[in-house]
Amino acid sequence: MGRSPTFCIVPWVQLATNATGRYRVCCNSVPGINLILDSNDKPMVVEKNTIQEAWNSKTYKKLREELIAGKRPDMCQRCFREEDSGVRSARQRWNEKYQSEQEQNPNPKIDVRYIDLRLGNLCNLKCRMCNPYASSKWVDEWNKVADTAELVPNNLLPDSEIERLKGIDWPDKDETWKNLEPILSTIEEIYLTGGEPLLSLKQVDFLTKLVNSGQAKEIKLKYNTNLTVLPKSLLKIWPEFKSVVLNVSVDGVGALDEYIRNPTQWNRVEENLRKLHSLEAEYSGIELGIHTTVQMYNILRLSEVIQYFEKSFGRIPYLNILNHPQCLNIRTLPLDLKNKAKESLEDWINQIEVQEVISYMLKEDWTGKYLSEFIDYTRAIDKTRNENILSLIPEFSNLFEKES
Repeated sequence: MGRSPTFCIVPWVQLATNATGRYRVCCNSVPGINLILDSNDKPMVVEKNTIQEAWNSKTYKKLREELIAGKRPDMCQRCFREEDSGVRSARQRWNEKYQSEQEQNPNPKIDVRYIDLRLGNLCNLKCRMCNPYASSKWVDEWNKVADTAELVPNNLLPDSEIERLKGIDWPDKDETWKNLEPILSTIEEIYLTGGEPLLSLKQVDFLTKLVNSGQAKEIKLKYNTNLTVLPKSLLKIWPEFKSVVLNVSVDGVGALDEYIRNPTQWNRVEENLRKLHSLEAEYSGIELGIHTTVQMYNILRLSEVIQYFEKSFGRIPYLNILNHPQCLNIRTLPLDLKNKAKESLEDWINQIEVQEVISYMLKEDWTGKYLSEFIDYTRAIDKTRNENILSLIPEFSNLFEKES
């Protein structure tokens, strides 16, 4: 049998966690409804539940059955939304990359080839599109802005949850890494992010074990990092692996990046970019990538980001369209500003990713749903951080004046 039109290979070859250590389906699935649940409908966690338990869970079985049957699972709406807009989705990319002999079996044997580990919420930045579950820096500030828009999570945090989010430590536990050992022989790629993954140094012991066993030469490491730090212990061990890809998150140039990714220091990021660029030239297996999250705050300056990396590093960023919070989604931009954004990108209109961004942006108008939330949310953060979006994006002046 062939694959159904909605089929996704991910539940047959991938294992993923969120930043709190809970097993989830994948990074593109909808937060809140994408967790792997046990028989009591409780989320499974990587330091307590084995991979066998998660793999054979009712969550995975139901998801596989729906994908085989040609259904669109609720948790997978982001991929289908992108595909309906003409954007190549993560589902399509995964399907091109992997195959499995067990694709028609909703209860397959474990054959994990890709691990996606969110190494806790420990982070030194509080990016405007982020939240306290992915950044510890956000925990104390969240309740000051959480009621201004439909966010993720969409609620104020009780004191008990604030304390829990301040103490997430599963990446530092031996049990976590021990639970991964049974699948290491099949692993082809390990994706590490956070939080900020380069702050989580328990991984060094795990990576050293892979080097000593000889498996490292068969494994690709991939990071998403803010590149505010570059630990020497990791710089030393990375050349031992088959390849290491460091996707650096940069959402603006200079002051705009500092605004979106507070309290990053652009000079430090730029210095570390140059270090990695030099390391890339020295070791053939090390690759520097640039990832830009396309959102309300940078869509009118996206051309500047593309131009900077094209001129300084000879590459164009990978453009990741922000999905949530929806008030920051580029579909929330009023039509006149969408047209300005499109016009500013004219020099790169032959780039497929730029075409996809424009197509996605123009596909639907979310102004009525989310524009007032965008303004309220932005004002609230500007107030807590003593910042001002209009000093960077004066094109928003009319929007904010109308709501004053």
